[in-house]
Amino acid sequence: MATSESVPTGTENDLRQYFAAAQIQGRQCMETGMKNLLVRIALSFVLAASSVQASVAAAATDQSITAAATAEQKIQRFRPDEVAVLFVMGQSNSAGLNGLPADFVLSGASGTGSSAGGMPAPNVWGIRNDGWGNIAGNVDGSGAPFTQPISAINQVAWVNWSDTTSSDMNLGYYGGSGNAADFAAHAWQSAINAGEPLPDLYIIHIGWGSQGVDVADDAYSGCCGWTMHGVNLWQPMLDATKTPTYGLAPFARRMMYLGLKQILATGKKPRILGLEWNQWEAEAVPQNSAGNVTTIRRAPENYANLFSSFFGTVGSEFPVMIVKPLSVAFDNVANAVAPYDPAAHASMQKVFGGFIEADPRTFSFVDASQSPDWNGRPPDFGIFQGGSLGGGDGSVHYNLDTQKWFGNQALASCLGRSQLCGPRITALSKLPPN
Repeated sequence: MATSESVPTGTENDLRQYFAAAQIQGRQCMETGMKNLLVRIALSFVLAASSVQASVAAAATDQSITAAATAEQKIQRFRPDEVAVLFVMGQSNSAGLNGLPADFVLSGASGTGSSAGGMPAPNVWGIRNDGWGNIAGNVDGSGAPFTQPISAINQVAWVNWSDTTSSDMNLGYYGGSGNAADFAAHAWQSAINAGEPLPDLYIIHIGWGSQGVDVADDAYSGCCGWTMHGVNLWQPMLDATKTPTYGLAPFARRMMYLGLKQILATGKKPRILGLEWNQWEAEAVPQNSAGNVTTIRRAPENYANLFSSFFGTVGSEFPVMIVKPLSVAFDNVANAVAPYDPAAHASMQKVFGGFIEADPRTFSFVDASQSPDWNGRPPDFGIFQGGSLGGGDGSVHYNLDTQKWFGNQALASCLGRSQLCGPRITALSKLPPN
């Protein structure tokens, strides 16, 4: 039950050296050699340091992106041939629990999308999940297994962002439309409408409830569709060739690669604003077959594999904005399965804090304790319930005000004073990732 079991030790330079090597290796990150290297490195991570405020989160306020588009802020951040790309991924808090407020609805290119009556979004694009039409078989996760592997997906189509109060552009499954991706899309279009000289924004959003990065994350093995048919986790080393296969990590890599390839085919060059990662709860829940100490102890290796596989897919490191674990719902749970870490959220903060300390230029926290609604009083802390927009469930799922704040933070580094808009991608490997 000792919490020290959940945190390995080593030297801080190990992470720096690993991610430098991962950037050079690119696609080779997905080969067997990467896995062996990661295992050796993960055993020597330093994760005992306290969690660190990220530069984005430290400077963040809940001011609207529209307000930032004042005359002095109207600076050309992109070349004429560039577009912006944002990844939003994770589990249920990435998918969202509550519906999108009507005032934030976007309605496609000219108000003719699925939510006619909302604000047109001619400058924001996504990949729509039309009944999982990308793969023959399953419709929404509740039907028969898919009949093709993820590797059978060979193209995607970008469409203008269109959402409603009840549905959105999430390529995952489960949850509501009131999530960071939808709020970020609205904020970007609003900034352009206010005169900010910005290019089009392309968002890939994959949020799926109850899914983690470890093979033992089986607390809800029957939840949320895909798990009834096979593996449906963010396990980084799952591949895309098995049939049927439901791995979120290979699916995400496929969508990232094909989405960027489609952009490059138009003559534009993507700038990767970053990945906003909102997932940790599956590692912290104590009801799974291994307790939670095991999954927390293996988390550094798992996340190193996952993030590096994304870097390899793109061919470059890019900012990873990690939503800081703050819910205490998984601490001190009665009758928890042993081995059990009674301070799970603090241990997961140390896991992510290790990445940030080792490479603060790549990794940062999105820390909702710095948001305007934070009051410091458990269990809702002012961010898991209430707020002017409402929502949340009181202890685990964020309210809509905080989701809106997450959407703004995903864009803050680029649209704020730092004007850091991520790496420019000019080419991809010839073959998509496995």
